[in-house]
Amino acid sequence: MKKINNSFTTILVLIAISLFNTGCFEPSSGNSDENVLGLVALSTMNPIAGNYSAYNGTPDFPGDSYSADGSQITGELAISNTLVAQTFIDATYGNSYLYGIIKEINVAKQVVYVQFRADSSYSQGDFAWYRWTNNGGYLYLCPDLSGVSSQTTLASAKADDLDTYSDPTNINAGCGLNSGFSPTFWTRLQKN
Repeated sequence: MKKINNSFTTILVLIAISLFNTGCFEPSSGNSDENVLGLVALSTMNPIAGNYSAYNGTPDFPGDSYSADGSQITGELAISNTLVAQTFIDATYGNSYLYGIIKEINVAKQVVYVQFRADSSYSQGDFAWYRWTNNGGYLYLCPDLSGVSSQTTLASAKADDLDTYSDPTNINAGCGLNSGFSPTFWTRLQKN
C-alpha cells in the first residue's frame, strides 16, 4: 500500500512542480486551455494502472470446490488510464474476457467505473465498477456483481452503494455481498 501511495504521490508532486515551474497557473490574458488540460491530466491518473496476475483472495486462501486456492494464478489484468482488460483463465470451459473502457476514476472512493466493450465475453455495453483496496501489502480488486446487466448508464453504476456490495476488511468473503451471488473473495493483483 505504501509503495502504491508513495509512487502515486511522487508522480503528482512532480507533475505539480512541472506545471508551476512552467507558469501554468500564472494569470494571463490569453487562453487558459493549457491550465485546464493540466488539471484534467492530474484528475485522470489511475493509481492502480499496471499489468497484473490475478489470484483468489489472500495468499493463504484455501479455495473450495469452485475456486482455486490463493497460490494459483486465475487470470490476468492490464489496467491503464483508459481500459481495464481482464482475462479469466478456465481450463474446463475456456478463457473469458472483459474489456472495460474507463469512464471515471474516483480515487477517494477507490473505484473505477467502466463500460464494457462489444468484444467482451459478456456484459457488452453495460456499465460496472471495480473497487480496489490495499491489505497486507497487496492490491485487491472487487468487481461489480450487483446486476451489471441492468446498468445501462454510468449513473446507474455510480448509484450503487459500494459498501452494500463489498467489504474491504473481509478479503476472502467480502466481495459480491447482497448481489444475488454467494459472497466471494476479492481478487489479489500482483504485478507481472
